Amino acid sequence: MRELPPEVRPVVDFLNTVDVEDGTDVFGDGPEALADWLVEQGLCRSRPSVTAADVQAAIDLRRGLRSLALANNGEPVDAEDVKAAQEVLAALTLTLRLPADADAAKNRPYLAASGGPFSEALGRIAAAYFAASVRGDWPRVRRCPAHDCAWVFWDSSRNASRRWCSMRVCGNRAKARAFTERRAARPA
Repeated sequence: MRELPPEVRPVVDFLNTVDVEDGTDVFGDGPEALADWLVEQGLCRSRPSVTAADVQAAIDLRRGLRSLALANNGEPVDAEDVKAAQEVLAALTLTLRLPADADAAKNRPYLAASGGPFSEALGRIAAAYFAASVRGDWPRVRRCPAHDCAWVFWDSSRNASRRWCSMRVCGNRAKARAFTERRAARPA
């Protein structure tokens, strides 16, 4: 089993700021909630100034990446969601940076966003997504296909074949639903 790489965690945590099952959205309370979350996650050293437009940008980026995570589970990509995320990414200025510490030979170059704290925080999320894609880890980031769940999870299975966030909950619900549908379709 492969564990969630620490470099991928910011993306998974970002994508799970919306909880379909509970009907909650961390960013739904506006700029203050987004600023709090960015600080809590360590994406900003100090509390950033966040606007309503910034909240919309975060939501658009999240929507697009959640659609791509669902595609990792064999579902179709929502082109409008990806387009909205692409527009957010196009507004970021990402720069390739070289490691500057004494152990530079062991460290890798990384992407960093320039701009204010909010842009830098979104840039860290975008860079984590990019790094996961380059390393081949992104296909293991999946969104549960259950419409009443949609939780984003790390597929830790050996052969990267996990479909549901939880077989005990979402997987069993889907199997029970399919069984009931097959049974109802049989002639009496």
